[in-house]
Order: sequence, then C-alpha cells, then structure tokens
Amino acid sequence: MAEAVKIQVETREAAKNKGTGSRVSRKLRAQGRIPAIVYGHKQAPLPISIARDSIWEMVKKSTHLAELQIAGEVETVLVKELQWDHLGKEIIHVDFARVSADESVVTDVRLDLKGEAPGVAEGGVLEHLLHSLHITCAAAAIPDAIKVDISDLHIGKAIHVRELKLPQGVTVKGDPEALVVHVITRSAEPEPTAEGTATQPEVIKPERKEKED
Repeated sequence: MAEAVKIQVETREAAKNKGTGSRVSRKLRAQGRIPAIVYGHKQAPLPISIARDSIWEMVKKSTHLAELQIAGEVETVLVKELQWDHLGKEIIHVDFARVSADESVVTDVRLDLKGEAPGVAEGGVLEHLLHSLHITCAAAAIPDAIKVDISDLHIGKAIHVRELKLPQGVTVKGDPEALVVHVITRSAEPEPTAEGTATQPEVIKPERKEKED
C-alpha cells in the first residue's frame, strides 16, 4: 500500500494562473518549482507550486497520494495527471484531486513482472503487453504496484488480467481477458545462401531449328 508523501507547497494567485505556457509558469520552472492545481470536493480550485524534487520523488516511488501542507493546513490529494513537455522529459504541470482516506477512487497502477519465465530458457520470447492496470479502491489502499508472477510461464503460456492476484479491496476496470504477458515461439530465421553468391533460376533456351537445304 502506498503511503501519502508529505509535501510543503506554496499558493499562487488565481488571477495570474494562465496555464502551463504562461510567463508565471515559466518563471516558476526556472526557479526549480512546478505549477500545479488542487481541485475537487466542491471547493474552489487552488493554484499552487511544488518543488521539482518533491514531485519527482513521488514519480520514482510510484506514489499516488500526497499530503500537501498549504498555509498551515493539510490537503490529502491524489495525483490525477502529470503534464510533460513535448520531449516527455520534464514535468510542466500537475493536477491534484482532493480525497479522503476511505473514499473510493479510480487510478492507474503499474504492473511489475516477478521471477523468471522458464519459457525464455526453452528458446521462447517474453512479451510484456500490459504495463499498468486501471483499478478502483479506497484512496488509502492504493497499491504501489501489482506483482505478476511469471515463474511458471512456459512457451505458449500466457497471463490474463482475470488471473492476477489483486490486493484486498482492489477491483479492475476494463477487460478481464486482456493479455498481460506471454511467451511465444521465436520466429524461424531463413537459411542463408552461400556467401557472395546468389542462386539464379536456370534459363532454358529453345533449340534452334536447323535450316533445310
């Protein structure tokens, strides 16, 4: 279960909140801070800024919950969206949704493969097709990740969403038949021809008819 990360944030003036492309937002990012917004629970949206290191800590730990310390008060929030730059390297804006610990929420959780698939040693190829799962659970019970045991995965075997062992209270939204991972037979490679030569089809020329005297 993921624990809420405690983060000190600063408020921004709503009148200056013109989005991630504004002069104010660019200035914040130059100072090592990232613009963000807190919304939900029928309260007015609250523009804030957060230290870049703090949000990257959440990303690296795959933490979904945070306790934002705002002007002496604490807001429990769920990360709803991270907006990246056009290169996909830098976070430029964060959306937080207010939640309570026992509130049911919908979020995405990473799928981590555990163990080694014997089908690979048998000559097969492991394909990891589904990397995250759309789930519903209490905000305080969001798992860091869901483990997928592949230690019994031989060639031709697969694991579907319906076969995953989910933590108590976690339900999946989506197709239970979706394929998570499988081991397939390695494609046969064509046999090489003799080096430096190419096989050409034999050309059969029609015999020339002798002219009669």
